[in-house]
Amino acid sequence: MPEPQYRSVSLPAAKLPWHHTLVGKVVMFMLLGVLFAYLTGALSGFFMVERGAREQWLREAQVNAQIVSATIRRIYTSVAVKTDDTGQVTHIISQRPIGDEESVLETGFSPIDVLALASAQTRNNVWLFAKASEGFSVVADALNTSLDSPSNLEIDTWHTTSDAADFYVGFANIGNAEYFISSLPIITPDGQLLGVLVATIGQKEGLYQMRDDLISKAFVALLAVLIATALLVTILMRQLFTPVPVLIRSLTDIAKNQTAESTPYTDRNDEIGRMAKAIDALRKKVIEREHLLEVKDEALRFQHLAHHDELTKLPNRVQLNNALKTAVNALHQGDVFNIMLFDLDHFKAVNDSLGHAAGDALLVEVSQRVQGLLTDNDLVARLGGDEFAIIQRVMHSATSEATALAEAIVSTLREPYQFNNQEINIGVSVGIATAPANGRSSHDLLRHADLALYAAKAKGRDRYMLYESGMTMDSGITEQR
Repeated sequence: MPEPQYRSVSLPAAKLPWHHTLVGKVVMFMLLGVLFAYLTGALSGFFMVERGAREQWLREAQVNAQIVSATIRRIYTSVAVKTDDTGQVTHIISQRPIGDEESVLETGFSPIDVLALASAQTRNNVWLFAKASEGFSVVADALNTSLDSPSNLEIDTWHTTSDAADFYVGFANIGNAEYFISSLPIITPDGQLLGVLVATIGQKEGLYQMRDDLISKAFVALLAVLIATALLVTILMRQLFTPVPVLIRSLTDIAKNQTAESTPYTDRNDEIGRMAKAIDALRKKVIEREHLLEVKDEALRFQHLAHHDELTKLPNRVQLNNALKTAVNALHQGDVFNIMLFDLDHFKAVNDSLGHAAGDALLVEVSQRVQGLLTDNDLVARLGGDEFAIIQRVMHSATSEATALAEAIVSTLREPYQFNNQEINIGVSVGIATAPANGRSSHDLLRHADLALYAAKAKGRDRYMLYESGMTMDSGITEQR
């Protein structure tokens, strides 16, 4: 029995890139979730730390301004201070510049000594700047940093020296470094600016070192969390999704009609088990379908064998009888057709001399030659041995169309045949009956065509004869084939 033919199915490769697998997608989703949550928390924490640090720097700078102003007042008893509503010292009021020669003689302290006392309490540097024609010039430096390089005071928000008349807390450039400072203006009672006292809480680089350390530690912690998350999620997902690739392979095998192996994991009670049961049910349905297809193919093969000749593949006597009944039933509609019976002259001699293989090859070629002479509406059948029959649908004239086809058959089958480099010559005798002129039943038409066939043989074979009324079998004719 021939194997059923199925359309090939294009299937994806079973091995997928890691990022296309369920495990990969879940791991990436979890990592992105962890990354988003961590970055959100880290940024929130960073901004909170930044804001807290700024507030702490502001408070510390204000406290330093209080300390410096208190130290100045202890040394220079003639000065006064101005405060705001919160008690924060915002100005130092003096009749003359602080730190000039007269104040040194009066107090016995040099400006550096006074600033050193304030610096000792703030634990950071303190500067005294006097107003100059352009900007400010340093009068004293508690830590003598001006000995290495001249100290100049630059603040971005100060466009003129008059801007320094207000209390200021923030970043400023002093010398070659940037500091977070508090600037106390020194003014006369009538409001003229004499100079500024500057106290710092530290350089910007040092103050931001904590923030940089926080960012570095947060980055290292993020990497550690991501690596740990990736490992844990990968292990968990592999345990959870291990059956999925196996079930995918089972589905792939089913699509390739490989249904011998049962589907695994059908004994599980979770979603994987339900999926496995569904896949196994599909496998059984495919097996059932394949069986039904095989049965159907077998039935079609037997049906074909029942209605066709196995050697020539032409319709056989059963199909001819069915087609003849259909044609006879259509006679009342005005249809006309010819029935022809023919057999091969001297065919027995070919079988006897060259063997049945040569006879079979001859029959196959005869069937092919005859089929080439027919139209789509005609039917040729092999009745058995070297006997054939044709139902010819008449379009215009039954006699002329029958004569033309019969002459073509006799002429075509008369041409030599080749078998194993041997030439074979045969002939054909044809008997023709026309419906409804020569009968309205299958029996009458076949009998009259058979009488015409015998008449053709009686005339010497290799010819055709049309049935004529009164034809009978001549008992003196002895068939020689």
